[in-house]
Amino acid sequence: MIDAKSGLTGEYLDKIQKIIVVVLTWTMAVAVILATIDLIYNLALYVISPPFGRLETDELLNTFGNILLVIMGVELLETFKTYKIEHNVNTQMVLLVALTAMARKVVILEPNSTPGNANLLGTAAVIIALSAGYYLLKKGKSDEEKQA
Repeated sequence: MIDAKSGLTGEYLDKIQKIIVVVLTWTMAVAVILATIDLIYNLALYVISPPFGRLETDELLNTFGNILLVIMGVELLETFKTYKIEHNVNTQMVLLVALTAMARKVVILEPNSTPGNANLLGTAAVIIALSAGYYLLKKGKSDEEKQA
């Protein structure tokens, strides 16, 4: 029987939470490793396929997009690590991952095939909102440090 006064429920929830964080961290690590292997494999295929040593524009865009994808995974792993140690989410890191995701979207956008003004305006609005949020968060932290 679990007694609410003894805090056993909280202890069980903490253990479950720790297990979930470990499983998610390992899942993300495996995904990042596989994405890195896929990136290297595809880049090698691009280089050894005729014309040898030349990458077409779409191949370059795909490679850059995949590099940004791996960077996002690494940053998310860092967020999991921070959460595991400090038990709080690093909002600044989450905003940076979101900005990287939007940068990836812009990078992999085909230059000759614009999806439409509404989509581009929406992407621009999200980038501006994320940038403003990141700026305000960073400014708030620096103001707190000045007051301390």
